[in-house]
Amino acid sequence: MKPFDPFSIVIAINQLTDVVNQANQPNVFKDYIMPVFVVILSAITAYFIAIRGYQFQEAAKNERMKADTLNSIVLKMQTMQGNLIATKKNYFVKLGSNPMQRALSIPSMPSNLEPVRIPTNELAQLIYTKNTDIVKNPWLDFASYVSTFNNFNLLVNILNIRNGLVDEIHRQLAPLISGSGAKGEVSIEDAYNLLDETTKIKYIDLTENLITMIDDLLETLNDFMINFPLQTNGILNKKYLKNYVILRGYKNNSDVFLKLLERSPSVDLQQLGAYMKITEAEAKSRYVDNSVVITTPKL
Repeated sequence: MKPFDPFSIVIAINQLTDVVNQANQPNVFKDYIMPVFVVILSAITAYFIAIRGYQFQEAAKNERMKADTLNSIVLKMQTMQGNLIATKKNYFVKLGSNPMQRALSIPSMPSNLEPVRIPTNELAQLIYTKNTDIVKNPWLDFASYVSTFNNFNLLVNILNIRNGLVDEIHRQLAPLISGSGAKGEVSIEDAYNLLDETTKIKYIDLTENLITMIDDLLETLNDFMINFPLQTNGILNKKYLKNYVILRGYKNNSDVFLKLLERSPSVDLQQLGAYMKITEAEAKSRYVDNSVVITTPKL
């Protein structure tokens, strides 16, 4: 066993006393400056973390708002396209070239077509995110949406007016229909001779405008469904949209759908002019040349 050494104990106690005394001595940096510095540094760090978090939240909120607008526009356009396809199915295979036959071939069509509204502010924030050539990318131009939505709303109005007129025409044609047999078919000539002049002109005018506008809108909406996803590629920052559903248009390759996207058979402009009491050139200008179709230029 090691012998007891009192001197070593004294030395250890003296060293411990020096450490305690040194720790208890006042230190300006340790006691005053350091705590203040730590508090200030913590506050600055917390401030920048809060700013960074706020900026991230705002950026995420803006990107989600744009994504919601994109989804809303795609759904609106898809709904409009579906309603127009359903409407065109009522008459597409029946149309000939005679204006009166065309009018008689399109029945009254009660539908769920309702006017649509443009989300103006939200849409502007989406499509004007980056500078682009609107000639090459018409679906990044606000005017394209204004034109499409206004034409659709005008079509809804025309369809409703025509439906009311068809009901009146059926009353006028009742004597012919009652004696036309099980199919209820009447000859074009008999119907034309029975209707008064004003009603015939209005009937044919509304019919031709209806046919042209549905064809124009279907062509426009199909272009949107194909090209909108391409033109808006990169317009959203996916970093802020994890697990967020983004619609990318719609494409239907069924034979029936593609057939209905084709333009309707052309009207006989000479006969149309005669029925409407205008020249053939005026009929072409009014019912053919006034088409409004928005399409993306092919590169």
